[in-house]
Amino acid sequence: MQKTILIADDESYILRLLEATFRKGNYRLILVRSGLEALATLENEHPDLIILDVMMPDLDGLSALRQLKANEKTAGIPVIVLSAKGHTLTKIQAEEAGAELFLTKPFSPSQLLADVSAIFDRLSP
Repeated sequence: MQKTILIADDESYILRLLEATFRKGNYRLILVRSGLEALATLENEHPDLIILDVMMPDLDGLSALRQLKANEKTAGIPVIVLSAKGHTLTKIQAEEAGAELFLTKPFSPSQLLADVSAIFDRLSP
């Protein structure tokens, strides 16, 4: 069955890069540009994985992650956090908030694809 990935990033080129990356893996993608848009999308969608950028307008990725993990409907969805800043504090905050993985930009698209595949393999019954 085709897996769905929700990607929230305000940078168009990152969305295009991630779209091209995940199309190779035959994933269904939902692309949004802010944390608020991601949360609103989850009212009608239940993706298998979420990728959040840290720095976005309206609602940053870490705040969106905390809200996702506090909601029992979305708490079990694995989340990958992307950040342009590789601060140790941001990585710790993301992990404490429940992120499955923290990656800094620039990242390797092929490694991200492998990481996502590994997460799905680990979570499948």
